[in-house]
Amino acid sequence: MRIAGRLALQPADDWNPSRDSAGDTTRMCGYHGVDVIVHALSEHVFEAELAADLPLGALVRLRLPGAGMMVAHVERSRGGHMRGKFVNPVSAARLGKTLGYAQAA
Repeated sequence: MRIAGRLALQPADDWNPSRDSAGDTTRMCGYHGVDVIVHALSEHVFEAELAADLPLGALVRLRLPGAGMMVAHVERSRGGHMRGKFVNPVSAARLGKTLGYAQAA
């Protein structure tokens, strides 16, 4: 599965963009975020490919076509790949509205 989406980082109160050497991470804090490719998607987690590494535990907003916006915490982020766990599980019906989504058999 390959689904195009948008991911935006919600910075923590103590986050300092001047300490962050990755310009992509700073840009992710804007309202629109950056493009991502989602490779795996379930009711509880997603895995995606993006241009920057994110801080573990950071809060992110994932927007997918058809399903809308979902909030998750970063569980893993390294080498342009990340895994996020949704704050609230996403129903199968909502996931099914995502353009390009195909549930594993």
